[in-house]
Amino acid sequence: MGFGRYLFRRILQMIPVMIFVVIFNFLIINFAPGDPVVVLAGENATQEYMDELRESFGLNEPLHTRFIIYFSNLIQGDLGVSYTYNAPVSEVILEKLKVTLMLVVLSETITIIVGTTLGAIAARYRGKLLDSSISNMAMILYCLPAFWLGMILILTFAVHLQVLPSSGMYSFGSHYTGLVDLLRHLILPATTLFLVQLPIYIKVTRSSVIEVAQEDFIKTARAIGYSESVVYRKFALRNALLPTVTIAGLSLSTLFTGSLLTETVFSWPGMGRMIFDAISARDYPLIMGGFIVTTFLVIIGTLITDLIYTYLDPRVVNS
Repeated sequence: MGFGRYLFRRILQMIPVMIFVVIFNFLIINFAPGDPVVVLAGENATQEYMDELRESFGLNEPLHTRFIIYFSNLIQGDLGVSYTYNAPVSEVILEKLKVTLMLVVLSETITIIVGTTLGAIAARYRGKLLDSSISNMAMILYCLPAFWLGMILILTFAVHLQVLPSSGMYSFGSHYTGLVDLLRHLILPATTLFLVQLPIYIKVTRSSVIEVAQEDFIKTARAIGYSESVVYRKFALRNALLPTVTIAGLSLSTLFTGSLLTETVFSWPGMGRMIFDAISARDYPLIMGGFIVTTFLVIIGTLITDLIYTYLDPRVVNS
């Protein structure tokens, strides 16, 4: 019963956040400089043609009228029609979202496993050579920008070694099968996101495990006679996973941050690339739809994180 109330309260908290994001999103995009009609019509378009476009897109209406129409349609699940794709925004986003999820889910899964393991190992051998090596590697990776790292990987594996493709999802006329060709194109962008996110998991896990290792119940486990490996694996690591779970839940924001740069460098046709192109084209419905979906995913990620919290630490429900 306590869990049900907790879940209901968390869902209620999502509603005002989404409403605020919709209002802020609409205002900041419509007040931004630039005119989508000018971009779409071109430099040599006549004023009559531009007026027709502005009327067809509803941009000739006052700002408050446009917002009421947009919000009413949004409640019904209608995100509008993209100016550049001439298709419903929901369909465009769904297509791009599937492409980005392939990249992000693969990289995040590997990052969580490897980062948590390395962080726990570093904490287990705190102050020793292995700890210093892992920590220094994490610090170096943390200082590398995603776009620079991506270009280095392209130069190394696509240009010099010529063992992996440099961009896109598929190669034209490739002798590889569809799935194999897709996986080959996934390796470099997924590796870039993996290396960019890895230091965060290593540092957070290491710090959390070291902190938990000082607790009284860990000392009790040692006094009972458990070996150090069992103490860290069975007792310390599970109780130290809460900060790591937080990072994993909020990592959905990488769909439009780290993945934006990565998708641009590797010409990966996902959400990040779509948002970048939509901003360049002043495609208001697509930009707003992308940001709303981003916010929704982050909120859902936070909710899932809280639910995992309740499994790892049931005291969260009563907090």
